[in-house]
Amino acid sequence: MPSFTVTAAGQKVQLDGTGAAQAQYTVTNTSVDELSGRLLATPQDPAKGEWFTIDGEATREFAPAAAEQVRLQIKVPAGTPPATYSVRLDAVSEVNPDEDFTEGPSVAFDVTLPKPPVPWWKRFWWIFVIAGVVLLAIIGVVVWLLVRGNGNTTTTTNTTTTTNVNVVSQGQTAIKGTWLWDAESGQLTGQGDVWWEQETDVLRQMVPRGTATIANLGVVNFDSVTAQSLAAAPYTSIPIDGNNDGSNQLATGDVFAIHTDAGNYAKVLVTSYGYDLGIQWVTYQLGP
Repeated sequence: MPSFTVTAAGQKVQLDGTGAAQAQYTVTNTSVDELSGRLLATPQDPAKGEWFTIDGEATREFAPAAAEQVRLQIKVPAGTPPATYSVRLDAVSEVNPDEDFTEGPSVAFDVTLPKPPVPWWKRFWWIFVIAGVVLLAIIGVVVWLLVRGNGNTTTTTNTTTTTNVNVVSQGQTAIKGTWLWDAESGQLTGQGDVWWEQETDVLRQMVPRGTATIANLGVVNFDSVTAQSLAAAPYTSIPIDGNNDGSNQLATGDVFAIHTDAGNYAKVLVTSYGYDLGIQWVTYQLGP
């Protein structure tokens, strides 16, 4: 019976815009003895071995019945043909490698054609909205002056629209480095609204995913940010700078907003900054 068991956190991971992802595994020594085990990233054809690296030492000492978390880094080079690829993590006993080994479950990932860049006018749509509001305000003032100058009196009837606000989710959690986070469920997931991208130890950014957009509100009173003010925020698809240096906009106390892929609105307070970003959030659903 093999001395190790290998389990995966999921059956599939999603590559980011640079072709990188992480697969999480748990390796357990099921024996009553301390064992030296060697971890192997085994690509499934046509994946290439140079795409995969194991964080930390490949050969490790396992205490009896001890489990270790193993992170397998995936980096697919540009120009790789679109397809579904997979890799597994194997554990081999250094004492008896020919007979005492375990093949872990495969984790798949899709390589797709790069998405075309978002047209500039879609990224800066809010400029056109502001320009339209200003133009309407100018027209309104001109009309009012003309009517006033002619000695006419106008009567305006105000119509109030009531908007129902429902809280979809709220709480506190941490967005782990390189993971995607979903504002409706509050969970780390493969199909989230934002991605806490870690390019290097310094270069970091919060990237909207899918049709979601974001807006950085700055250091403001979190409780004073309402669902209505979230709906009026200047959302874009431009990532928020979260670099681990003086340019960081996601410092503790910063508040940013998300217009989610599902059409809801979330306010997010940064409670602690680091590779894992501590947050407090409330997600609202606005309806008639």
